[in-house]
Amino acid sequence: MGGVKKMMDDDDLPEPPREAYSDEYRREIDDDWLATAGEDEQAAAMVQWFHARFWDPANDTPYMSSEGGYIWVHGGPYDATEQLQGRFWGIASEEAIEKAIDSVQSDGIYDWAPTQLTYYDEEQDVFIDERNAPTQRLEERLDKLTAVLDLQGDAEAIETARNLSYAGVIAALETFLWETMAYWVENDPRTVSNLITKLPLFRDRPMKLGDIYVMHESLKAEVKAHMQHMVWHRWDDVVRLVKAGLEIEMPSVKAFIEPTKKRHDIVHRSGQDVDGNALAITDVEVRELAAKVLEFANDLDERIARDHAPVPENVENQDF
Repeated sequence: MGGVKKMMDDDDLPEPPREAYSDEYRREIDDDWLATAGEDEQAAAMVQWFHARFWDPANDTPYMSSEGGYIWVHGGPYDATEQLQGRFWGIASEEAIEKAIDSVQSDGIYDWAPTQLTYYDEEQDVFIDERNAPTQRLEERLDKLTAVLDLQGDAEAIETARNLSYAGVIAALETFLWETMAYWVENDPRTVSNLITKLPLFRDRPMKLGDIYVMHESLKAEVKAHMQHMVWHRWDDVVRLVKAGLEIEMPSVKAFIEPTKKRHDIVHRSGQDVDGNALAITDVEVRELAAKVLEFANDLDERIARDHAPVPENVENQDF
C-alpha cells in the first residue's frame, strides 16, 4: 500500500529496563541484553543511546547566517543512520534500527551535533589531586620559559625563541586556570552544582523529566567536557566560569588582553601583526608578563582560600 512513511516518535516506544544498560548514566547499552530484547525495546534503548550522545545543534552550536548555517565547533554534523547502524548493526534487528532512526528524526532534524558526553575525551583531560598543584606547576613552567631568554646563538633564532617564550607565558596562564577549576570540579561537588545551576549553558538546557536521574549522574563529566573544549584565553568566558563555580570575584585580567593578542600574532601569524610588521618582543616584556601571571595566580589562590569554603572531608572525591 502506497503512502507517506510514518515517522515514529519517542513516545511510541517503551521505556527500556535498567538492565538494558551496562552504564546507565551514559546510556551505554549491554549488547547481550540488546541481542535478546524485543524489537520495540531494542529501538527504545537505541534512541536513548543516541540522544545521550547527539542533540539538536540549536542547543549549543554557533549559527552564522552569513556563513550559510551552523559552525560545527564540536564536530559534526552527525547522521542518525550512520551512527545507529555503525554501532548496532548485527546486534539489533534491522527493523529495530530503522524504528530508532525514524524516532530520532521524527522532529525533522537530520544533522546532529554532539553532546558533551560525546566530545569529552578522558585521555585529553587534566587531573589535579592537590590543592596547590596548579600554582606550583605554573611557577615551574614560568621558570623554564624565562630560562629560554638566557640562550645564546643566531639572532633570528633567539628572536623566535623569545617570541615563543612570550606566547608560552599566556599558555601557562591558561593551563593554570584550567587546572585550578579541574581540581575543584573533581573534588568539590558544590563547584559542579554551582556551575550547573548558574551558567546558562547548563542551567537553561531543555530536559525531559525522565532524564533527570541520568543527567545527575553525568554532571561532572558534562562540566569537564565543557572545560576541555573552552578557549581559556577568552577572558569573559573564564571570568564567568570561575565566578559561577567558586563564587568569588576573579582578579582583573585586563593586563593580559594585549599580550593575548600578541600571542595570537606569534602563534597564528608567525610573529607578525595584522599589517605584516614583525613583533619586537623584548626580554623585559617576557619577564614582566611572567611576573604579572604569577602575581595573578597568587591573588586568585588567596581569594579562593579566603572566599571559597574548603572541601568538607566527608564529600571530597565524592561523585556528583
